Amino acid sequence: MRGKTICFIDNSNIFLGSKKSGWQVDYQKLEKSLSIEEPIWQTHFFASEMDPPKAAQTGFYSFIKNTLRWELHLYELGKKVNICKKCGNTETILAEKGVDVGVATKMLMLAVNKAYETAILISGDKDYLETVQYIKNLGMRVEIVSWSQSLSNDLASESSSPVVILDTLRSQIEKI
Repeated sequence: MRGKTICFIDNSNIFLGSKKSGWQVDYQKLEKSLSIEEPIWQTHFFASEMDPPKAAQTGFYSFIKNTLRWELHLYELGKKVNICKKCGNTETILAEKGVDVGVATKMLMLAVNKAYETAILISGDKDYLETVQYIKNLGMRVEIVSWSQSLSNDLASESSSPVVILDTLRSQIEKI
């Protein structure tokens, strides 16, 4: 039994996994699929956006907030400078900054305040390992949902139930 459940979504994990897999996730279908056995009380969605945001991003985030009624946490894309070791040329690229810390902080704050009994973490990133271990040490459950290609074995071994692999849910959650 999950008890009161809150879902935490690292959007870059879903976005990048979708690109690699060649199909998109329908977020309404994903939520429905994950709440078949027991309802999800609340969902927190974490993402980065350009400044200024693109119209498509704004529309998508409006859908997340106003239609799905999820808690939306947006972080401005940062800049990362890459220097070519061979020629010395520099390239500035946009990079996600703050999302992993935001997810981990929100999960921990809500856990310490006993706001949930089960956390569903949609990410396979090993960066969340200590957060998951800490929450479990508080006596709470953490379920992991991830793409197979981005799932850390260490994180998978900490899941309180069998890991849900997004690849296997394609027929249920693919955006048409």
